[in-house]
Amino acid sequence: MRNIHAEFVKYGKNAKYWLRRCEMLLPEIAKQEIWKKKRFTSIYEYAAKLAGMNHEKVNNCLRIMKHIEDKPELLQVAREKGLGAVRPVAVIATKETAKLWAEKIEVMSKHTLETYIKDYKKEGICPGADQQQEVTIKLTPKLAKKFEAFKKRADFETLLEKFMDEVETQPKPEPVKTESPYIPVAIKKYVATKTNGICAHPDCNKPAEVFHHTKRFSLNHEHNPDQITPLCKAHHDLCHLGLIANEESQPYEWQLLAFPDTTNPKYEVDQLVQAYKTG
Repeated sequence: MRNIHAEFVKYGKNAKYWLRRCEMLLPEIAKQEIWKKKRFTSIYEYAAKLAGMNHEKVNNCLRIMKHIEDKPELLQVAREKGLGAVRPVAVIATKETAKLWAEKIEVMSKHTLETYIKDYKKEGICPGADQQQEVTIKLTPKLAKKFEAFKKRADFETLLEKFMDEVETQPKPEPVKTESPYIPVAIKKYVATKTNGICAHPDCNKPAEVFHHTKRFSLNHEHNPDQITPLCKAHHDLCHLGLIANEESQPYEWQLLAFPDTTNPKYEVDQLVQAYKTG
């Protein structure tokens, strides 16, 4: 019996493959004006009639290829996965960092890659932990007035830091040693309250989706409230890719890494997690 679905999938995969090949050829076709030699009015008409590519697709292909034409690592990724795969990094990649970005594309989901790029750009602008940064918070009118007055104190930052340290030392559940990976409800509630259900990464305001063990549960079989952090999926992925430095410190001390520390015992665990996710 004819399997129409299987045929459709097969042809669809082939179509994607050949479309990627067409995308890679476009810059040279434009450069040599092959479209003109073949009596088309423009490269857009040429691409539309011969490959079904619309105006926007052509522009994107030419723009991305211009950025990566001198970066062989990204060109290879584009050949294998299509120009769409390298699009997020095309502008920020340099000859020196092309290999780095090619590796990131291979191991990260699109969402995780976009999050990594956002954090990468931010740390590139503000690489030092000691630099002052502007913070915006919403307060009631009465509290806002008090806060504005409080900011004028010479010891403002010292007092604020002292207050935050005292809050962090409030009563909390005891660590639990167990073989069960399920986090006790009391610990979950305590951890979630610290960020009000928001990802703990300092530059992220997305809802927390995962309770992350910064010391890896499989290494010590312990649910310690000081070592569990609520994270969004993307920042959780970055942790398990080994791309967060100072992970066992407070999230505001975290730093983005270009490459994982393969000597860290957590690295092997993280590799197993990635292998499990990718099947």
